[in-house]
Amino acid sequence: MPPAESEELPHISPRHLRLADEMCRRRLAREVHSGKRNVNRTGDMRFAVSNRIEADARLAQAENGPPRPEAFVEPHDLEPEQQALYRAAKRGYLDAFGVVAARVADLGFRSALPGLGVELSSNLGIAAELDDGGRELRKVLVGARRDTKLLDPVDVRVALVRTEEWAPVQLEIVAVDVIEQRRSTHSPDLEADRAEAHEWIATRVERVLELAADARPQVGRDCQGCAFISGCAKHPG
Repeated sequence: MPPAESEELPHISPRHLRLADEMCRRRLAREVHSGKRNVNRTGDMRFAVSNRIEADARLAQAENGPPRPEAFVEPHDLEPEQQALYRAAKRGYLDAFGVVAARVADLGFRSALPGLGVELSSNLGIAAELDDGGRELRKVLVGARRDTKLLDPVDVRVALVRTEEWAPVQLEIVAVDVIEQRRSTHSPDLEADRAEAHEWIATRVERVLELAADARPQVGRDCQGCAFISGCAKHPG
């Protein structure tokens, strides 16, 4: 599908699939149908270190081979606490993947699903093509909560759908908390698990679009960090 057409598709994220029933309908509608593809800048600030580690990890294996440590450049533009966290995350990443020869592929941020009339967007993580032809999807977490699963079922389903062309016959999904050095690995049955993922996502997309069609605002937790406060009837003035 040409990019110009894809830009017109409703935008569905894992967060929408997971939480649409609990979200303010106005915010949901604006996020799903916004042509500007608004980015949550607050979220970008919170995850500045993990974003930087991922970017440097991709650069470190832009060509085949083990990750090059020199590609991880300390981010002096960040706060001292963030710089210290970055150094710890770098050590953790190299401990986890430093001897694995691979080349990182760019899978992009969005995949159009013409059959559903939407585009599915997510940060898949780091897509590594191994020397033996294997496909490894690396999800890098920087200090996840101990009660949080490293591999979320919704993220796994989205990954299965979005990697269908890149990893048609084999895929290993690896989630690593590079601070706590916790690791979780999932080797899906691609035929069965992808079929289930497609079915589940199709059902959830239908529900998200149904909810987004009712754009009535609702005051609640969604108001914090919302990019659409301006013009909201619940926040006049």
